[in-house]
Amino acid sequence: MYTAIIVDDELFVRKGLMELMDWEASGFRIIGEADNGEDALALIKEMNPDLVITDIRMPILDGIGLIQAAANEQLSTSFIIISGYHDFSYAQQAMRHGVMDYVVKPIDEDEMQDALTRLRDKLSMKREQEDRANKHREERQMELLIRGELEETELSQWKSIWPNARSFTYVLFEINDVLPWNDRVMPMNDVVHNGIRTAIRDAAHSTVEPILYSHRQAYGAIIPNVYLTVHGGSLRRLLECTLHRLREKFQLTYRLFAGKPVNDLMDLKLSYMTAKEAMQFKLLKAEETIILYADVEGLSLYYRYPDDETYRKLTEAVEENNSDHLQQSIGRLFASFQEQAFSPEAIKSAIVQCVLNIMKSIRTMEGDEKELKSLEPIMNWHDYTITLHELRRLFEAFAFEAAALFSKLYCASGKGSIQKIKSYVDRNFHQNLSLKSISAQFYMNSAYLGQLFKKSFGVYFNDYLHQLRIAEAKKLLRQKELRIYEIAERVGFNNADYFVTQFEKLERMTPSEYRNRMNNQG
Repeated sequence: MYTAIIVDDELFVRKGLMELMDWEASGFRIIGEADNGEDALALIKEMNPDLVITDIRMPILDGIGLIQAAANEQLSTSFIIISGYHDFSYAQQAMRHGVMDYVVKPIDEDEMQDALTRLRDKLSMKREQEDRANKHREERQMELLIRGELEETELSQWKSIWPNARSFTYVLFEINDVLPWNDRVMPMNDVVHNGIRTAIRDAAHSTVEPILYSHRQAYGAIIPNVYLTVHGGSLRRLLECTLHRLREKFQLTYRLFAGKPVNDLMDLKLSYMTAKEAMQFKLLKAEETIILYADVEGLSLYYRYPDDETYRKLTEAVEENNSDHLQQSIGRLFASFQEQAFSPEAIKSAIVQCVLNIMKSIRTMEGDEKELKSLEPIMNWHDYTITLHELRRLFEAFAFEAAALFSKLYCASGKGSIQKIKSYVDRNFHQNLSLKSISAQFYMNSAYLGQLFKKSFGVYFNDYLHQLRIAEAKKLLRQKELRIYEIAERVGFNNADYFVTQFEKLERMTPSEYRNRMNNQG
């Protein structure tokens, strides 16, 4: 069984491809996914998959860049690229970099199956060759290891910087809420890089600057335990002091995530991975600017979805332009993220679903969601480092702007539609009608339709419907010898008892009493 990861900036494309194929039957097992080339490159280095299926066009680092980077890193992963017809020249360029195959969008299951079969056969041959070579190389490495001849020049140099250090912690520094749609400006990378180094060094009262690495959306620093001396051995106090200095210098929103301390630099990967794990809790622990791995160790995040009622109420509040209900619905949504420990990917999925629901409703009203200035930020926030507070602000801006657009659309369409709706009810009152079914048929929000009907005709929709049905029932009671339940069914009541109740409410007598009175008068 070969391993594979899928790389595409669209979550639904990744999930769709996973569900399209019988991967195990094809000889592959999906072990990971990424939404951009840089994360994919890190995942390849970490998991060493046999296959990467990647889109060409992606943010940060595109498919061609990913393939080139993998080649430069001398990674042995094979690639299948997914391209649209307009990307064919890129596909040809990728093939020159040794890509095994390409599949044209929209993805055809048989075409993908053929590509996987061809690749599986090539990998089988390659694996046999590599197994022989690896066996020889591993034997040689083991020999060098037991001789103490494994070169660690760089590692030795790093250890010499802090000769008295007994433990090391990897800390990720993330800058939040510097976004294209606000007025904050990110300083040059070198300026930030040097600023963090200086802030750590000064907070530690050290003459030696820390080692820093630039990640895609964060900066990583190795913190030796000797830096903690002036802070009583407390990593949190050192980071608080560092954070204070950074805020004074840059006026930016920093958040820090510290991994698990390790006793040897050879084990630093553990500290780095646990720092990334701590970072996963940044939306759950929205008020905390410093998160240590010890703060979240043993806690879990979950990929779950808000319930359908949450989606429904939020969409209805937008459609009705009800500010109070909308604020409450948004509050419940964001509270559920934290109360139910949503993972960052789950939060992204939930926000996307809410936006898509609202966009769908706008289109049913023949509106254009592109009129919304807030649409682009709420659709693209996940490409940036952002706080939960800023995410909620973006979502509220979108929801309230969409609500205002609904009012505009209703005002434009409601004047002509309400008379059509009344005429339709007049003709079809004997059918199984309701405010909800009528609003769906005429692409209107049910609450808004109810308000518009009352305003236009001076009577509530249900009362008007009952009046029509009772008037017809009276005619049948006078003209035909039908049973009461038969008349109820003919005029649109599914329940004879409910019919009797509504008849009595309007006429101050039961249907039988009405019939008897009419007979006596005759």
